[in-house]
Amino acid sequence: MLPINLDIRRLNVALVGEGPRAARREALLREAGAAPMRVAADADLSGYRIVYVADLPVDAARHVAERAHAAGALVNVEDEAELCDFHTPSVVRRGDLTLSVATGGRCPGLAGALGEYLGALFDGAWAMRLGVLEAKRKRWRAEGMGHAQIRAAIARTLVQSGWVPDLPAKAAASDFSQAENSETLRKASLAGGQASQ
Repeated sequence: MLPINLDIRRLNVALVGEGPRAARREALLREAGAAPMRVAADADLSGYRIVYVADLPVDAARHVAERAHAAGALVNVEDEAELCDFHTPSVVRRGDLTLSVATGGRCPGLAGALGEYLGALFDGAWAMRLGVLEAKRKRWRAEGMGHAQIRAAIARTLVQSGWVPDLPAKAAASDFSQAENSETLRKASLAGGQASQ
């Protein structure tokens, strides 16, 4: 998977389906600035760049996805990873600061839980902080600072202001070594297999 940020306001988006999942998708799209067009499962999908499908039986969703692909659209079918060209992550918005968590469709509940965790860590003040750092970045660029210098200056500002904790320069992504992670996953897989027997 390649995480990217789309300016969804510039794309024609279709939403196929009626029900709670489709309603959640519509709310997410509108929050991002899109104006999704609700269309029927048998509608003409030409002209749409992105097609979301939710609350349809799998066979019907597959048929919509095939027609959307034929029309040149990228497709997302809720809870059917093999029919998706992309997955929509859990999103936390603080003004133009956007944080997202994705699992490649493997465990959306985990993405949602981690998204809630990030939402608690990054409160509404971050919208203002982004503005402060943007102004500093513009000033530093005008003063001739390079990319690496600006990045270091932003990191210092974050720590000095108390907005984030000071992390070691080479902080590990986890307390576990790779070997320990692999062993933990192996044991979990074995336990899952025994539980299903």
